[in-house]
Amino acid sequence: MTRAEMARSRGRHFAEPARRRRRPGPTWSSLAPTSWRLSVGVGLAVTMATTTGLAAASGTPVPLLSSAPDGSEPVVDTAGTGLGIDVAHAATLLADRDQPASRGSSATRGEIGARDASASRNGARTVPGGVVVAADATLPAEKVEVDVESAPEPPVLPGCDGVATGAGTNGNISLSEMCVLWDGGPSIRADAAVALARLNQQYRAVFGEDMCITDGYRSYSQQVATKAAKGYLAATPGTSNHGWGLAVDLCPETYSGDRWSWLAAHGPAYGWDNPDWARAGGSKYEPWHWEFTAAVAVQNGS
Repeated sequence: MTRAEMARSRGRHFAEPARRRRRPGPTWSSLAPTSWRLSVGVGLAVTMATTTGLAAASGTPVPLLSSAPDGSEPVVDTAGTGLGIDVAHAATLLADRDQPASRGSSATRGEIGARDASASRNGARTVPGGVVVAADATLPAEKVEVDVESAPEPPVLPGCDGVATGAGTNGNISLSEMCVLWDGGPSIRADAAVALARLNQQYRAVFGEDMCITDGYRSYSQQVATKAAKGYLAATPGTSNHGWGLAVDLCPETYSGDRWSWLAAHGPAYGWDNPDWARAGGSKYEPWHWEFTAAVAVQNGS
């Protein structure tokens, strides 16, 4: 017998228990809170959310908005609790959120600090901008060639270019051919003056003072006067190398003792020397007489 036949045999007033219907459960959309934005103050957006039966873990209903404590900004309190959100504090949080990374909130700085510490423990380092770089990272070396013209050395004798043409005659040399030495003393030919000034720089570095010069260029008339005063020690007028501006006489303190040995060892490198005839055993012993030997040889045709 089928179920329908059994039902008919029981009478019209007998009914089977009603089948239990499955109620449709709540959908996600029905549980989602209704949200909207409420503008408070200048540019401050506060998101309001209402959910039926919303409560905190403690069982206390969560307050929404009320009037600000200082009365500066109007707010809404839908629960009637009298409690509200500090609008100024909310504005600070929103502004802090929108700051660039370099000016972030304390939470952002804390995260960066934690990342830096972690990178340090892992043997890395953090460069500006938050980029983590391995501690052993190196930049590729590149050979860069720069063509820079070297600066000229300062003149050893200001105003003296060291250029001489060799024009003139013994005892009659143009002043344009000569330069005054460092102590404002006698003049000698320009090329000889620059060479002697360079020797003097080394001399001063060793002995702490300049070389002392007593005589330099002698005009023809000066040669005559010197011959008359010194006799055989002076050359015949018109033949002295002083007349070419290529000889000097040194003060005794400049060539005495170990200073003589130093000058004899280093002078020739700068073109200056005490000639053989003026040394001990020569025709006239004059340790004070020094000449710019290379130019003397040219002038004398030797």
